[in-house]
Amino acid sequence: MVAFAELGIGGFILATTVIPLSTLFVRDEQTRNRRAQNIIRSSFRLYILMQQMLGVFKLEVRGGDKLSVCKGKLVVANHPTLLDIVLLMALLPDANCVVKSELWHNPLLRPVVRAAGYIRNDYEPEVLIEKCRDVLRAGSNLIIFPEGTRSVPGKLLSFQRGFAHIATLTGAAIQPITIMCEPITLTKGQPSYRIPESRPRYRIEVGDEVDAERFLGLSSESRARGARKLVSYLESDYRRRLLHG
Repeated sequence: MVAFAELGIGGFILATTVIPLSTLFVRDEQTRNRRAQNIIRSSFRLYILMQQMLGVFKLEVRGGDKLSVCKGKLVVANHPTLLDIVLLMALLPDANCVVKSELWHNPLLRPVVRAAGYIRNDYEPEVLIEKCRDVLRAGSNLIIFPEGTRSVPGKLLSFQRGFAHIATLTGAAIQPITIMCEPITLTKGQPSYRIPESRPRYRIEVGDEVDAERFLGLSSESRARGARKLVSYLESDYRRRLLHG
């Protein structure tokens, strides 16, 4: 509970002082976005370090060397807990993401997501694809949770097709990341104050890059079919990884 109070207080400070002051006189939008993203990344890295030092949770990263050179990729991850986005943004350089439109109406978070240049999920499909393409072309990594929301414990993992359409239409390489937490905590529908009996251990596994071009086709019909094949391929791969831990 204290850990989330710290996260909330830190977010309030970032939103009301640090990010607005750091980007106030920066006119170039891309420079402003990257500065805000770097501040968020540094803050999340500090938060994770503090929680590990305090013994709140443990974190193990396998294949982290792939993340240090990750550039202009579509980062796809499963979404078991509330802290997943914090972990990914702390580990990834130049991280952007597609966020729920509700955040743009939140008085506290709107200045943060706007300054960081995060992409709203309620754009028309053509506009959304173009904004994702611009982010990827600029060399930023784009984080997407294909499930659309946090996983439901015990329910078979299922991906929506949005990420696959982005991948097949932009030709971006996909960087799969598998997130596991034992004992599971902060899941969908679970109160944040419910503390597990033992210290949670997060394990993040960075998989091999997936070339989206192998799923591409020339016609719109073949592209749609390619997107379905990509979803099926990654769903099977994630289910296998999560099953065997």
